[in-house]
Amino acid sequence: MPEVFDDVGHCVDAVLKRVGTRIVLAMPLGIGKPNPLANEFYRRARLDPAIDLTIVTALSLLKPAARSPLEGRLLTPLVERVFGSYVEPDYARAMHDDALPGNVRVIEFFLAPGAFLGSRQAQRHYLSANYTHVAREVLARGVNVIAHLVARRTVNGEMQLSFGSNPDVTVDLLPLIESERTSERDIVMVGETHAQMPFMTGRALVAPGRFDFLIDSARYDYDLFGPPNPPLGTVDHAIGVYASALVRDGGTLQVGIGEMGDSLVYALLLRHQQNAAAACTTRCSSRGC
Repeated sequence: MPEVFDDVGHCVDAVLKRVGTRIVLAMPLGIGKPNPLANEFYRRARLDPAIDLTIVTALSLLKPAARSPLEGRLLTPLVERVFGSYVEPDYARAMHDDALPGNVRVIEFFLAPGAFLGSRQAQRHYLSANYTHVAREVLARGVNVIAHLVARRTVNGEMQLSFGSNPDVTVDLLPLIESERTSERDIVMVGETHAQMPFMTGRALVAPGRFDFLIDSARYDYDLFGPPNPPLGTVDHAIGVYASALVRDGGTLQVGIGEMGDSLVYALLLRHQQNAAAACTTRCSSRGC
């Protein structure tokens, strides 16, 4: 079982004691990052030049920032309402402003479109890698700490953990980590629980024993990043209904982000949960009612 902390600072102390001051920290894409933990690593490196910190990740999510006082008067209340208590990754804001210290590097293999156009640091260290090869690229860069936001639940008195969001790269890494550990390369796994993280089953389930350290405290349950999606239109729903008829029962589908993905998932859920209604909808869409 992992060593459990209720404070990110104590966890970072334990990691530094275990692996030393050269940290290559890998975190998943999007909301799967444990931002409070990442911020503590970044804070330590910013204050102590002896710490060499490399962060390998993707899609570090920042709240919209106003560029003028007038824009701020409009934007600030919207950001507060939509993003709530979301904790930004401090390294990403510094990278956006080209303000990372010399002992910190951030390598991202996916950037929010247009978000870092003016950042030399982001452009210089961008990693152009196919998603399939990310696990290999992470290992090649000498990763020694992997951190992940996880969902937590208790079943029959037993703690269960789930990678929840974007588990794919981390799942690919797990067997590689075990292989590296047999060759005496130390790679530390750190999890941070979050009450809002969706608990996904299947391959997203992860045994607590996989983690060396676990941060478990309700004070880190900030609002997850979730800008509102525009409502789906009739055309979107029609495409989703047609496409859902092509998916076999028991099949597997990779869905992208956006209106098309939302409409397809909605139609598939309708087919699964209200099959008769879904069949009627499909017939009406193709033949007219």
